[in-house]
Amino acid sequence: MDDVLPRSWKQRISRATRGISVQLIALLSIALFPVGAIAVSQSLIFDREARKSAETLLLSLTAEGASVEHRLLQTGFKAADRLVAGVIANQDSQQLCNKLLADFIAKQDLFSFASFAKADGAVQCASAPSGAHFSNAEGFVRMAQTPVRFVYRVKTHPAVESWTLVTAVPVKAKGVLLGFLSIAVPSLHLPPLETTSGIPRPTSIIVVNASGDLLTTDVNLEVARNNAIAPEMLDSLLEGADRVVDGRDLAGVQATFVKVTLIPDTAYAIGTWPKDNPITQSKNVLLDAILFPALMWFAGMSVAILAARRLVIRPIQTLRSAMRRFALGERYVSVTAPASAPLEIQEVVKTFNNLERIIERNEGSLAAVAEEKLLLLREVHHRIKNNLQMISSIISIQRRKTKDEGVKLVLSSLQNRVLSIAAVDQSLYQDNNTGDVRANDLIRTITDRLIAVNLDSGHQVDVVAEFDEVMLQADQISPLSLLANEAVTNALKYFGAPAGGKTFVRIELTNKDGLVRFEVVNSIAPGLQALNAAKDGACLGMHLMHAFADQLNATFKSGANEADHTFRLSLEFRPSAADAKQAGDRAN
Repeated sequence: MDDVLPRSWKQRISRATRGISVQLIALLSIALFPVGAIAVSQSLIFDREARKSAETLLLSLTAEGASVEHRLLQTGFKAADRLVAGVIANQDSQQLCNKLLADFIAKQDLFSFASFAKADGAVQCASAPSGAHFSNAEGFVRMAQTPVRFVYRVKTHPAVESWTLVTAVPVKAKGVLLGFLSIAVPSLHLPPLETTSGIPRPTSIIVVNASGDLLTTDVNLEVARNNAIAPEMLDSLLEGADRVVDGRDLAGVQATFVKVTLIPDTAYAIGTWPKDNPITQSKNVLLDAILFPALMWFAGMSVAILAARRLVIRPIQTLRSAMRRFALGERYVSVTAPASAPLEIQEVVKTFNNLERIIERNEGSLAAVAEEKLLLLREVHHRIKNNLQMISSIISIQRRKTKDEGVKLVLSSLQNRVLSIAAVDQSLYQDNNTGDVRANDLIRTITDRLIAVNLDSGHQVDVVAEFDEVMLQADQISPLSLLANEAVTNALKYFGAPAGGKTFVRIELTNKDGLVRFEVVNSIAPGLQALNAAKDGACLGMHLMHAFADQLNATFKSGANEADHTFRLSLEFRPSAADAKQAGDRAN
């Protein structure tokens, strides 16, 4: 009666609080308040907006600082574009082309010179017979290599820091490059940028072309060079859209660099701002805004990690280690869960221990059944071998009783074939693994027996046998052993001594790159009769070898070489998929 009564309220609370879900919910509820998530979200939004506003402000101020040069370059390129059609129309007449450019410069107060140079740099026509020629300038050479719109500067006086900007456009007719039209515009010193209260002035604003060459600046050249951006960073900055990048100038001072496109793929403004700029100010605001949420997050994560390690990670690591040892073959593995582990973990550990005992029991039963079947299979192979040896003995008795030499020869060949089959079954029942056989040991056994039967003790034949380790299943080892019996018998029967040479028989079994090769080579005596005998061999034996090669899906070749008086028989095939997999496993 007492057994079915409800548990006490203390027992119910203890069971409920030991559950992993309840414990994690309780600990995480203390650490992660909704206010923290809201604070972090608002901080991220504020940071993103502040950063975007600061970048927009720096981009607009940099563009404003280079606005004068921007308008000047736009005017120069627009004027050059208007003159292109006239230059193409008058390119064949230098006089008309000169007049066209001279009239254009005369009507303009802004431009000082205009010229049209061919693609090779030779000046075709110009607005004045004398003056600055830009065909030899470094900028013109770069433009000739890549015919696109380009702007560069040239020094107008060798003794004075006086520069002129040249806006150049390629002149093409029907897709063919004719040359470049260049217009010289004055290079103005950028005016100082006036900023609002609280925003520092830029260290420098420079205008560069697509190659990164300096065109003009709002400070003197020495200051611009000291505050310049590193060449590798400049190349990276010129690629892509307008943006703001933090880095260090050539003097090693931390700065913020702003890139603004004035004319796409042609001219850019690069502003260098000091460390104390709107970008860094927004970062300081971000630090203050997220400090408190970060502390809350750190406290929550500390509690969560402590709870996870105590409740889940350590027990699971112990259980995983036991499961791994069990999977690797270690048995009688028992896991004990800590007393503080949650109820769910303890139940999992208990289930694993029960499962481990069940598997051990089942494995023992399966091992006993497998051993029994293996013994039966080995007994079958043993009895087959005994029966085949009995047949061989009967054939031997019959061979001794007959007096016909031809019949004796046939019976001897038949006896060798029966003994070769018996050798396969003997290998199968002697090897613990009845599924595959060491082909090299079996072929060596067959070869030694045939040599002992066919050669007397005083023979003068050099017999060389080399065998690599080859593992084959029974469906392949049987035809291979029978083929080897026929091939070696044929070699020992028809070998001969070549003129001035040595009598030999060479037998090889190799395994390379997943391809098994069996080869028998023997010397033959000179003369047509000996060659024909070696080529033909035993008619039945040759037919059998072809049949065995077909069973192996092998490439079979045989023939005599009259040049060196040898007869060669070769066989190539691939082991079955199971054999190839076992060979790969052994290699690993």
